[in-house]
Amino acid sequence: CACVRSVLETNYPALEVIVVDDCSPDDTGAQIAAAFGNDPRVKYLRNAKNSFQAVSRNNGRKAAKGQYLLILDDDNIVHPDILTELLKVFADHPRAGLVAPMAIHQRKGRENTIWSLGSDFSRWTSRPKDFKPNWPLAELPETPLVYPTTYYPNGFMVTAEAFDRVGGFDERYEQIFEESDFGWLIMEAGYEGFISTTARTDHYGFLEPGCVPELRQLGIEKSRRTYCFARNRLRFARKHFTFLQILSVMFVFAPLSAIYYCTVAFRNRRPDIAWAYLRGTLSGMIGL
Repeated sequence: CACVRSVLETNYPALEVIVVDDCSPDDTGAQIAAAFGNDPRVKYLRNAKNSFQAVSRNNGRKAAKGQYLLILDDDNIVHPDILTELLKVFADHPRAGLVAPMAIHQRKGRENTIWSLGSDFSRWTSRPKDFKPNWPLAELPETPLVYPTTYYPNGFMVTAEAFDRVGGFDERYEQIFEESDFGWLIMEAGYEGFISTTARTDHYGFLEPGCVPELRQLGIEKSRRTYCFARNRLRFARKHFTFLQILSVMFVFAPLSAIYYCTVAFRNRRPDIAWAYLRGTLSGMIGL
């Protein structure tokens, strides 16, 4: 509700907010109805079953009427001028298909650090390449800047035209890498991607009860998520990299990654995570 309220309190006059509830077991629907049931700008959708991010975002797109779509995770509190600042970048860059706000970490221990000022992947290892990750906000130049990016996690705006042209999110990913794939599809379709330092959102990155921070930081805190992480990294490479780059990822980087992630899992007494990563790696190699 805090996330929705922050969007409704932005300074952009014409907007709709579509809340997609991924069949959550809590009272999300009741909370939305109580807080925003009388606000015609808010629409609530509920998936028939837990279907994860790609399906949820595609369902949200089907219900959306706008020319621009801000796709936002619910652990964000956006700044009041985020929409107008994002739209300025689209106006200044006619080929822009994706523009992201600068995400500012607010989770305990990482307060007021910048997620990244540009996200990409190495074509030979599939490792993320972030510009200025975890950079202190206080060190950011005062001059407003726009940085290039190929994708962005957590929250970003796309044109409805670009979304529809690439066919939305690839639902085969289920979770993890669906944002990366979506951004790359937009770039491959001839659009440009940017991050604006004047469009901002505070990202709180909530930890679920019982979650091990080290595993969460690596994205492997749950068995199914871990399986998808390992499988989808290779699926992403197969979809976007050249033949030689795929060989490098498959037969050099993937085995080394498996050793690393399994070691971390065993160190945290989670053999189920290690087994999930190995299964995901094998599935990605054989194209499941």
